[in-house]
Amino acid sequence: MEEFFALLETILRTFEIGQSPQAFLVLVGLAFTRLLSFLAVVPFFGGAAVPARVKTATAAAFVIVIYPVLEAGMQRQGAKLQFGPLGFIALLIKEALIGFVLGFLASLVFEAIQMAGRIVDIQRGSAMAELFAPQLQVNVSELGQFQLQLAIVLFLLIGAHRVFIGALLQSFEVLPATRFPQLSSQFIPMTGFVVTLTGQMISISVQLATPPMIALLLTDLSFGMVNRIAPQINVFFLSLPVKMVVGVLVIVLALPLFKDQYIYLFRESYKVFEYLLRLLSHAF
Repeated sequence: MEEFFALLETILRTFEIGQSPQAFLVLVGLAFTRLLSFLAVVPFFGGAAVPARVKTATAAAFVIVIYPVLEAGMQRQGAKLQFGPLGFIALLIKEALIGFVLGFLASLVFEAIQMAGRIVDIQRGSAMAELFAPQLQVNVSELGQFQLQLAIVLFLLIGAHRVFIGALLQSFEVLPATRFPQLSSQFIPMTGFVVTLTGQMISISVQLATPPMIALLLTDLSFGMVNRIAPQINVFFLSLPVKMVVGVLVIVLALPLFKDQYIYLFRESYKVFEYLLRLLSHAF
């Protein structure tokens, strides 16, 4: 172990890093935990579809980028570790929770989009045909999977992932990795924020599903009129294929509108992401 620390100290001196090997490993471990927890949650990095090696390598690359900020924060605290092994474990748990919360918040808009597709599939009678979405680690409906993949592709095309990654890296400035938060004063605002945000996600899902739902409702009304005119016709079985086609057709025709709405939701999601960072920063 002493040989390892001696070798690491030599490497740090070579790259002109003024931290001790112990402090270097602590900072890298804490930053790596937050970044890896975030990357494992957000769907625009592929979710479980991306191998663990790729996520680990990506988190390690981000640690290299963010390390100067971590080192500066350590120097402001006197360049000393103010905690022992148990404190380090507690900080690791804290960093994992922060990464998970930030990743969960960034993925809520994708959850709302795939939920809108599920609502439409329930309305058109195809809710039983579910597919596994590795990005979310849940079963989603056919249109839910389609809209989710469309949202991820659009998210990457407009470069929104770079904005979220930049905010994540900046979070180490407002949420220091080597300090414990004091959430007693921020518990009530955060609780209200989460409840409000959850309600907004449900509202967004319903809004996105409204156009095909209206078309499917008109289809049901039309078949209801046919049933009144000719009761001997089994309109239930006749309406199923028609509703399948109508639901998909409306989704395809409304793709330009969905594109604009998705971009707007991505921008609003980033504003919420920044607001959460400011809210958490008051606890440090």
